[in-house]
Amino acid sequence: MGITKKLNWHNIFSLESLFLFLFLVAFPFGQIIRLNFYLVGLTIPLQPVDIIVGCAGVYALIKRFLKPVFFRSVVNFLFAALFAFVFSIFVFKSADLVYGFFYFIRLAAYFYFLVYVWNFAKRSKVNVSLLKDCLLGISVVSAVFGWIQFFTFPDIKPFFVWGWDMHLFRLVGTFLDPTFLGLILVFGLVISIYRYINKRDWKNILIAAFLFVSLAFTYSRASYLAFAVAILAIIYIEKKFKKLLLLILGLVVIVLLLPTARNHSIELFRSFSVIARLVDYRLTLKIFSASPVFGIGYDNMCLAYQKFIGFQDFSSHSCSGSDSSLLFVLTTTGAVGFMIFLDLIRKIGSSLSRSVESKIFIVSFMALLIHSLFSNSIFYPWIMGYIVILLAVSLKE
Repeated sequence: MGITKKLNWHNIFSLESLFLFLFLVAFPFGQIIRLNFYLVGLTIPLQPVDIIVGCAGVYALIKRFLKPVFFRSVVNFLFAALFAFVFSIFVFKSADLVYGFFYFIRLAAYFYFLVYVWNFAKRSKVNVSLLKDCLLGISVVSAVFGWIQFFTFPDIKPFFVWGWDMHLFRLVGTFLDPTFLGLILVFGLVISIYRYINKRDWKNILIAAFLFVSLAFTYSRASYLAFAVAILAIIYIEKKFKKLLLLILGLVVIVLLLPTARNHSIELFRSFSVIARLVDYRLTLKIFSASPVFGIGYDNMCLAYQKFIGFQDFSSHSCSGSDSSLLFVLTTTGAVGFMIFLDLIRKIGSSLSRSVESKIFIVSFMALLIHSLFSNSIFYPWIMGYIVILLAVSLKE
């Protein structure tokens, strides 16, 4: 209530912040409000959150908002990605390159969305607290939608014809993917745990418990591992060993007790997904070897699969990525872009403040890095948006 009383609603719903709150409202609806448009005979997928982020980025450019000190490194990475894309035009010579171009535009939009959010966050501590609460809220709402899906539509195999993976008796929510929903729940758990550390309120315990159980029912091992790493990071930072370690042990116990109903897709020790990822890593590295210096262009993975591996269906949602975000950066922008990307991460780390929000960002980003070894989660639109907002509230002014 204290935050609500201090809010200046006129400022919040001005153009300087409207797109941010539209993004937060649209976020939990995930893939169910996905749009498609057609260009030169090609079907281009478009997410409402991408449109909102694009508008925010354009607005930040037009109004010449102040940029974080590390933003020069962002521009360098965008230039490397753009150069790789232009270079790829001479390699592929295909109209399908338009897919990669739109992915590049989306990447740039999310970086400028950071500028937009940061300028809102740095106005006051009230704005920072509001955004942190909103992020926790969208994690909770995403979990609620997941349970609605779990009880009303537990089998999403019919969506396979539209390029989605087949999942049965798993929390996939509106994202139609348990792996990405799981990471969003991990982010929410990190925020709720830090809220409890700083204010021992039973409400925070209830929220964390709800997200904890929801995470378990995603059956996402990448998300389990990301959560374990997040807890270990909090233990290291906060020196709170016993109670936090119990969370990891509790997750292990719950996961071992979860029903599998002889469903191979939710068995804890299933091996087919591990084998599939190893195959994906090998193929991605094979594509990288075709253009190791400048890459194949951001994001031309589908074209590269067709040229160097074999036919790939552009309607498949796994076609344009890799099962590792770092391999994705290495392959699409080459060794040059990869080195610039690592330097960008280093510059971001040196730009963080000494606040609770920075701790939340560091822990969440470590969880994201681990998660991204098994899925292209760094460049998933909702994950990008979530982590951008976390970063914006964590930076020095």
